[in-house]
Amino acid sequence: MKSQTGFEKQKIRRAFLEIEQLKRARIQEVLLSLGLTPGHGQARTLMALLRLESASQKELAVECLLDVTTMSRTLDRLQNMGLVERRRDPMSRRTFRVSLTEEGKKLAEKVTEEFSKIDEAICRGFIDEELEELLSQLERVRENLR
Repeated sequence: MKSQTGFEKQKIRRAFLEIEQLKRARIQEVLLSLGLTPGHGQARTLMALLRLESASQKELAVECLLDVTTMSRTLDRLQNMGLVERRRDPMSRRTFRVSLTEEGKKLAEKVTEEFSKIDEAICRGFIDEELEELLSQLERVRENLR
């Protein structure tokens, strides 16, 4: 197998950076158009609650790859916006169950729809076999970084 030169590695790092910046710009545009704050996990939280229907703050934090403190602030914001509600869990005095309000469900569906469009844009032009190979290669990159 041929080894990569420093220049090739720099090109790969730059490609990852450019892709991330393009993706962030697209996501930021979507979130702002929906009245959400980019970078605070609001969209991930709404989509997770749409899937789960109800979850504890800790479960949501794990699901959304956020620390519990960030999740708490995110839920405070979403609750103030009228998108989520917290109810005491009858099985635990310390735990609250979080769920979407009707307005939250509608927004979560819009977020999911917009993120699906971004996923389609990312995958446009690839055939299934190419996507499988790309995913395999990206999984190797992820493992290399761990």
